[in-house]
Amino acid sequence: MRLLLDAGNSRLKWGVHDGQGWVAQGAVTHEQIATLASQWAGWPICSVHAASVAGPAVVEAISQAAPGVVQWVRSATSFADVRNHYRNPAEQGADRWLAVLAARQLCADDVVVACAGTALTVEALTAEGDYLGGLILPGQALMLRSLAQGTAQLDRLAGTVQTFPQGTEDALASGVLAAQCGAIERMCRQLACHTGRARPHVLLTGGDAASIATQLAVPATIVDNLVLMGLLRVACES
Repeated sequence: MRLLLDAGNSRLKWGVHDGQGWVAQGAVTHEQIATLASQWAGWPICSVHAASVAGPAVVEAISQAAPGVVQWVRSATSFADVRNHYRNPAEQGADRWLAVLAARQLCADDVVVACAGTALTVEALTAEGDYLGGLILPGQALMLRSLAQGTAQLDRLAGTVQTFPQGTEDALASGVLAAQCGAIERMCRQLACHTGRARPHVLLTGGDAASIATQLAVPATIVDNLVLMGLLRVACES
């Protein structure tokens, strides 16, 4: 069995795979990582692969709790049939690269990969396997927090998404979601213009994926734990 770990900005997502399917999956806050040690010890884990965009304390907590030596996966210039055109892959968050590798397994055509968590990342991948790069922007909670902290009168709960918001709370909710959808839709247009082909498909993952999908002007498929799927691919094919 393999243990796959995705340490994000806010949570650790994990999964145990037995070669046929997922035996178990879960997610905890960074402060709860140590509590997983006894649970993981209950499986015959043969390898541990992990990716992290969190700080050194989280990396250390994972290393202490894991039932074996952790193999840390980082972004690379290429993997299998995917070529990374990022200028300096060493500075790129491994989660973005792994999401692209998983998307390549799921979709052979042009695809835009959007990971909607603490931050929203939006990646462009061609049918030829060229990962062209992508966007990073604040997630929904971060956008709302920045408005609350940076303005005098917007420290309030967001309302509901409306086509024409007529109240401040609804304007906040609608504006934040419109910004995220706009970034994804813009990337779709840019990728189609680059390739000269039809509009690419969109894969969405992360905690805010469902809310984004309801408002996107392009078709999208939600895929849970895309980064864990990328880690599994690396673990199996390396």
